Amino acid sequence: MILVDNINILKSRYPKTWDKIKDYDDNLDSNYIKVEETKKGFKTLSINKDGKNMYMHSKYNPFREAEAIVDEYENIEKRTNVIFYGTGLGYHIDAFLKKYPNVNYYIYEPIPEVLYAYLSNKSLKELPSKNLMDIIVGLDEEEIANYLGKFIDKNRRDVQIVELPIHKQIFPDEYKKFLELFKKIIKDKRSGIHTDYAFQKRWIINSMKNFKEVLSTPNVIIEKKGEFKDKPAILVAAGPSLNEEIENIKYIKEKGLAYIFSVGSAINTLIYHDIYPDAATTYDPTENNQKVFAKVKEKGIKDIPMVFGSSIGYETLLGYPGEKYHMITSQDTVSNYFLKTEESDRLDIVLDAPSIAVVTLQLLYTLGFSPIILVGQNFAYRGKERHSEGVYYSSLVTEQEMKNGIWVKDVYGNEVLTNEGFNNMRNQMELYIKGFPNLEVINTTKGGANIEGTTFMELEEVMDKYLKEKVVLYNWLEGNKTNYDREYLKSQLEKMDKAYDETKKLVKDYYSALGKILMLIKNKNFNQAEKMYVKLDEVTTKIENNDFFKTFILPMNRVNYKILVNSIDTLNAEKNPLTKGLRIVDSFKNFIELCNKDIEMIEPIYEEMKEEIIY
Repeated sequence: MILVDNINILKSRYPKTWDKIKDYDDNLDSNYIKVEETKKGFKTLSINKDGKNMYMHSKYNPFREAEAIVDEYENIEKRTNVIFYGTGLGYHIDAFLKKYPNVNYYIYEPIPEVLYAYLSNKSLKELPSKNLMDIIVGLDEEEIANYLGKFIDKNRRDVQIVELPIHKQIFPDEYKKFLELFKKIIKDKRSGIHTDYAFQKRWIINSMKNFKEVLSTPNVIIEKKGEFKDKPAILVAAGPSLNEEIENIKYIKEKGLAYIFSVGSAINTLIYHDIYPDAATTYDPTENNQKVFAKVKEKGIKDIPMVFGSSIGYETLLGYPGEKYHMITSQDTVSNYFLKTEESDRLDIVLDAPSIAVVTLQLLYTLGFSPIILVGQNFAYRGKERHSEGVYYSSLVTEQEMKNGIWVKDVYGNEVLTNEGFNNMRNQMELYIKGFPNLEVINTTKGGANIEGTTFMELEEVMDKYLKEKVVLYNWLEGNKTNYDREYLKSQLEKMDKAYDETKKLVKDYYSALGKILMLIKNKNFNQAEKMYVKLDEVTTKIENNDFFKTFILPMNRVNYKILVNSIDTLNAEKNPLTKGLRIVDSFKNFIELCNKDIEMIEPIYEEMKEEIIY
């Protein structure tokens, strides 16, 4: 039975873990895990697995065994966050904490019965360190993934996993699952941070500079939502397999058998073969995105409507000769603040994604198209090709890229080489397809990566089965620009102007609070410093609620802001008051300096945007 002290600690500090194991007393299999006392008087755990008895600790000297485990870990810094994977009866945990008492640590036990045995024999009060941050029992994979995600968000410094070696030998599947999950979450987090860091300022600057275009062009979702119910659409990507389908696409276009949407670079391949899609979609926030449409601009092609995401690289829109239509993206906090229609307070948006194909899939689903037919959607290399012909800025896959590639299943069940970027795009598309009920998606990409949720069918067969009559209407996108609520827009501008004026005072108050904290801690007046932390928190809350900060500045610094927020628990847990104060001043000062620079930088862009609203 769990020790009374441990029950009280679990209930007060780790209630989720208590909820998971409190009923194990009545459901324990006494033949599965037993606590045994050895001839030497030590306790060990006996595990009966697959008809064999295995012991989790030495029957002779578990303390010396634990010290040998800990000797494998050297130069552990004070601010390292440690995850103890596998508890056993905790000998190695005690040994590690005696050697490194200042680390913050977490106990993770994937086997509930083992954790139950640990808590029934070891008092948490007797642990050599009081820095136990959490106890986690591994039952539900999704829940553990969420937990590890939050753990990594809060602990961006050194993380050390300390394993009980025999545990992973007895339970190899659980260990493998944990390690794969941990590595995947770290990789995903790094990828997300990299994307956010790379684009966080561009998303907002683009949205501000593009606001004029948003006000002067139709919102394709508002104007055409659901209008193309059960009409076939072809989503043409620039994968190498597109080369094989040019004649089929030409025929479909000439006969008007399906609406053709080019995504990203595919516009160049189609133009190269004198095919004009019914629309070209684009959303990339980078300056380089303008290259995609350079040929359209050079040739002065007016017959290809562009559907752009509102946070697109603003250079792409400059000088585009054809009609333009917009869709509001989830990264565009500007339009989401200023705009609503007279009919609805809520704007339909498209969620940002790693690929324009995924964004366009959302758009086509919203407009009602079905089936959606994927062409050239390789999500993989073809030999050394990464793009179809006509994409003049593309290059062949290098030997190093081939070496670093990963193998995935293709549409025929064979292996095909891809990279992490393509693979992330494919995974995202699969998630969206799964989330769109009653949407039929047909993948015609010969030799491309298999996309779950789609049916593979060669394009010729699709044409015979689905594309038998003309469906495309002339000027199918034609319509007036969207009538956003101008009175609401002007009232939001008035609110924003007030918020902008307030930013200067908030920044001043923020610096003032930091200056006072620094003076107090240098004078070792730590009690007064604690009171000033409350004042700093109050100013930070005002910043978080200020419309100008919320709409422009915080999204432009989302990575640094998230790091700051996630570090607060760690900062508050610091026991040394001088160290705590210096770290708080340093962290918060760095953040407000970034914000202040961006306030100054976007002032002329904001004034320019205001003119578009007023006039």
